[in-house]
Amino acid sequence: QNKFGVDLGKQQPAETAAWYSPAMYNIVRQNGEDVHIVIKPDKDCVVNSGLGSVRGARMAEMSYSRARNTELQRLTDPIVWRYGQMQPTSWDDALDLVARVTVAVINDMGEDAVFVSAFDHGGAGGGYENTWGTG
Repeated sequence: QNKFGVDLGKQQPAETAAWYSPAMYNIVRQNGEDVHIVIKPDKDCVVNSGLGSVRGARMAEMSYSRARNTELQRLTDPIVWRYGQMQPTSWDDALDLVARVTVAVINDMGEDAVFVSAFDHGGAGGGYENTWGTG
């Protein structure tokens, strides 16, 4: 079962819509199970005429995958600086720490002192030329 509606276990004809490069394929974990993904450029996209950019065409390859050993340096669990070194912690602890620090900054310097910077340049996490989130 796949979006292409063809048996990808068999050789595909030339110029098929089901073609994808190795960089467009990966195996990721979702809900505890391995899932095969293919991320392809949108052939109807007016911005790039359906072509893949150097970053965009590698989004699948740049996804974290133990099955294919890609992007293993990415964090999968939070770590915090404690006792002079980075240490693993729980999500509850990490979120509690962020909340306590945020409240302390607001209480000491006001709401204008809080600034959140989030950035995605288009790799693996989505994004489009640094502006996707600003829409």
